[in-house]
Amino acid sequence: MSMPWKETTTCPKCGKENEFTLWQSLNADLSPEAKQELLDGTLFQVTCKHCGYVSNVNYNILYHDMTHQVMMHCVRECDVEETKQMIKQAEEDGMKMPGYRKRIVTDQNSLREKAMIFDQGLDDRVIEIAKLYYLAFAKEKCPDVNTTEIYFLAENGKYRFVFLGDTPLHAEFPMSMYEKIKNQYASRLLAAGEEETEIGIEWALRVFKG
Repeated sequence: MSMPWKETTTCPKCGKENEFTLWQSLNADLSPEAKQELLDGTLFQVTCKHCGYVSNVNYNILYHDMTHQVMMHCVRECDVEETKQMIKQAEEDGMKMPGYRKRIVTDQNSLREKAMIFDQGLDDRVIEIAKLYYLAFAKEKCPDVNTTEIYFLAENGKYRFVFLGDTPLHAEFPMSMYEKIKNQYASRLLAAGEEETEIGIEWALRVFKG
């Protein structure tokens, strides 16, 4: 179920208080408007009613997509191991949830990205492997650009990667490329299984190296 409640935060610009909705748990099927805010990148934003300044609020959240059988925890780095133990304990207590993909992320951009990936019916493991190819391509074409992060984005029926850094870049990611990588790494993905909860670049590198 979804568990929202009202909290107050202080505007970093004018110092006045504003009320906002905090989601301890967000069920995408039961709260479609909140899900859309997550996909749009506005769920964690607070617009000050006094000065209009838009700020971002960070907090831990559990995202549940019943349609695509996904359970995601967005937590602080220091809470990752505790969250892993919580998931493990729940499974030992009989809450295995067969067929579900369970993920742990540590920032809101990654939560939004993975929610978007699963909402498109895609495999986040394939996306992470694809990032390695696109990062290498970007390095070759723009060697002087410092890229700090790369994210998948779905807009108007098209996919692309957004590179964040000193010079933001983006590149189209056609479905044909997704299918090519999915087929190329099918045996490795099968061997890797779905037990891993942290699926990111480091995980992709391990699979890529075999």
